[in-house]
Amino acid sequence: MNKRYFAWYHVFFIIIILAFFLRLYYLDERVFHQDEAAVGYITYKLFNESVYSYDPSFHGPFMYYVTSEMYRLLGDSIFTSRLLPAILGASMIFLLLPLRRYLGNSGILFAAFFLALSPSFLYYSRFYREDIFISFFSLLAFVCAVKYAEALNTESRSFTFFNFHYISGYSIERIFYLALAGISISFLGALKENAYITIALIALFLFLFFIRERHYRSLVDRKRPDKEFIILIAEIVFLILIILVVFSLFYTGNILDIAGMKTTIQKAVSLWYEMHRIQRLGGPYFFYLGILALYELPILVFGILGMLYYGSGGRKKGKLLMVLLLYWAAAGIMYLISDNYAFAGRFLPTTYIQSSIIIFLPLILLGIIGVLYIRNLFFAFLIFWGLTNFFVYSYVQEKVQWLVMNPLLPLVLIAAAYLGEMLPTLNLRSRAGTLTIIFLIAGSLFFVYSGIQLNYVNYANTIEPMVQASQPPQKFSEFVTKMSGISSQYGNESTRIQVTDENIETMLLWYTRHYPNVEWRTGKDARFNAPLIIVPDPGGNGTEPDIMQRNLGSDYIRLNGTRMSWYWFRPSDLTPEFILFRTMNRQPDFEHRFTLFYKPVIK
Repeated sequence: MNKRYFAWYHVFFIIIILAFFLRLYYLDERVFHQDEAAVGYITYKLFNESVYSYDPSFHGPFMYYVTSEMYRLLGDSIFTSRLLPAILGASMIFLLLPLRRYLGNSGILFAAFFLALSPSFLYYSRFYREDIFISFFSLLAFVCAVKYAEALNTESRSFTFFNFHYISGYSIERIFYLALAGISISFLGALKENAYITIALIALFLFLFFIRERHYRSLVDRKRPDKEFIILIAEIVFLILIILVVFSLFYTGNILDIAGMKTTIQKAVSLWYEMHRIQRLGGPYFFYLGILALYELPILVFGILGMLYYGSGGRKKGKLLMVLLLYWAAAGIMYLISDNYAFAGRFLPTTYIQSSIIIFLPLILLGIIGVLYIRNLFFAFLIFWGLTNFFVYSYVQEKVQWLVMNPLLPLVLIAAAYLGEMLPTLNLRSRAGTLTIIFLIAGSLFFVYSGIQLNYVNYANTIEPMVQASQPPQKFSEFVTKMSGISSQYGNESTRIQVTDENIETMLLWYTRHYPNVEWRTGKDARFNAPLIIVPDPGGNGTEPDIMQRNLGSDYIRLNGTRMSWYWFRPSDLTPEFILFRTMNRQPDFEHRFTLFYKPVIK
């Protein structure tokens, strides 16, 4: 190994070590988010009682089964819950190695840097949710698809990642990558319902690829199926079978339960379609664009430039940009007419069609056209993957921060490849070269700064847009510690707890999982005599905590609980102070407080 590659491997593995360190450092410091508490409790029920029932509101069974086994090995704790997301989040960097031929040596390092320090990837690698699992298995499935495509070409045999032998002229390597890709896709389906979107987009890409390569001609001209055609059909059947069998095992417990799988899919699609229809968590068309710009700026900018670079060449770039600008200018004019002239607006599509479709329609068209005409199929797929994901999730009216990772992953690969290819040829003496370097350095510093602030400073502060609502402030840990201390004075885990605040119930499910004597949703007229009592605190005088304190008397001590808050962010919030320091000059849009009354044992 020459010195150049020796240095390259050193840098690569330093980034990997950094990625693991950043994900494991004080992994259990932040109190559980409400979503973590809910899925943590479901996992605990599976671990403790072997009870699990699929509810699409809490997504698929994969994460619950694997984490419950970790509970058996390491105990049920916040650290154990977040350990596998942390490991998978860091391990995504290893999956870049098989893509070295396409991303280049420098591109691999940029991609590793982005994945290691991305505020979004880092945050959800330290979060007990399915989303980092989705990213890991999406990348694994993509790597398998690339290696399978290489195995189809005998000229690329020397580039394969594993050295397999042939059996009767057939490469075991192909079947290995097919099986691993099938397992990865089925894991996606067993993790979260947006896997159905992923599978639909894969099917669309394969259909477009079929047209691009004009395979329909060979089907028409083919009189008898030859060996190559039969093998290809057999491989497709094998892949589908792998996906269905693993999916069926997770959801039904049977090898191939068609009826059970049908019921599962119908249940999932009907629920999430209804959530989209009622716009339970609706948001503006630029929701994910804003998050990417705030947290992932260098990836966003160089990802877009990379799409232009790999998707079109020479004069086509200028023409493409001109067409896009003209389209968006026309859309803007239609919106102005619709907003100011109601009668005229009745005849414009902006009145009837969702804004995300109108504004981002060119993106999905460019993704489709790219598959048909971009020569480099690797980048054709990445561009298709990024643009279609961004379009779909911008359209779906379930706007949540973690879904940004679906378009972010292909953007990372495109931006890294572009930087790795562009920087060595950059003329540093030119104005464009100087500005590019300045932006890259400044953007990367802000990128790292944002990740540190999000994950190690403001990790429990809902003023951070990435910290989705229902995240208790860190002060909640004092609340939990007091509950534990008082219960130790009584019967430990058999201590009675009365809870009148139903809004805190989900949060407490995890923290009271070892307490069998919790009385949930206790009525106001009940007899309150438990050592621990939790009530809502709407603020002001004469509220429920004040009444409770008078009724309980001096035997109980009042501990004012923490405040759970929620911001609906507005464009006016985007000030320099907010961008740099996350300071807000207004109150949250929603707040919920709660109060603990505890009765210490007097010795």
